[in-house]
Amino acid sequence: MPAAAVNGTSIYYEIQGEGAPLVLLPGLGCTHVMWDPQVARFADDHRIVTFDPRGVGKSGRLTSWRDILSQQADDLAALFDELGIDRAVVCGVSYGGVLAQRFALDYPARISGLVVADSFSDTRPRSVGAAAQWLLLYLSGWAWLLPAGMLMPAIRRQYRRWPLALSYLEVDIRQLRKLETTKVRYALNGVSYTSELDRISCPTLGIVGTASPALLAYMRHLTAAIPKSRLAEVPDSFDPSNLCQPEEFDRLLAGFLDEIGWR
Repeated sequence: MPAAAVNGTSIYYEIQGEGAPLVLLPGLGCTHVMWDPQVARFADDHRIVTFDPRGVGKSGRLTSWRDILSQQADDLAALFDELGIDRAVVCGVSYGGVLAQRFALDYPARISGLVVADSFSDTRPRSVGAAAQWLLLYLSGWAWLLPAGMLMPAIRRQYRRWPLALSYLEVDIRQLRKLETTKVRYALNGVSYTSELDRISCPTLGIVGTASPALLAYMRHLTAAIPKSRLAEVPDSFDPSNLCQPEEFDRLLAGFLDEIGWR
């Protein structure tokens, strides 16, 4: 099992394929395994790096409640050094999309392209409905501490239309590192990156499933703040779109890689 000793912890990673590096960041509580369909699709012509961030899967512990995303971005930069990666296209979904933004802001020289899927750049409410949703997210952060058996009925109802996504999420929920996932969830509630995003100068693709009006609004707000960005909407898809509609997600990602000449 490959693991890099970086920043006082251990980061588990896997590498498949050869070519220009493509680094994939998972969703909240999920491991590198959630990117299996994309590894199979893109490893023929790219060097695919998947990993478990600190506090997830087979990587080291997340001990602090503070500066979590900055710490995880530093871990990723150190992993780049360990693997001899100068620059890469970085793609993150959901929480991974937030981490990808932090990495692009903190390490602009290390990123050639950015892909953010089903994510957000801040959670500040802009309407009564959004305020209610933010409050629900904040108050329900502790739910990640519940036993897997109590979480699964809601997950199954949410993802019954997307059986592939459900199959991966069921595995991740059962092996969830509960306290560390809760720490990240509360860190996400405080994210406020939008005013910084005009500093991201690399080409950027946003991808969002249309099944969530809230995610659509968040992603439109996010991509509008990045100078060289565009947003692609995936019909009948939810977070994570790479598992809900993998063929369309792969088509959009492949088109972006071709567009920026990343081979």
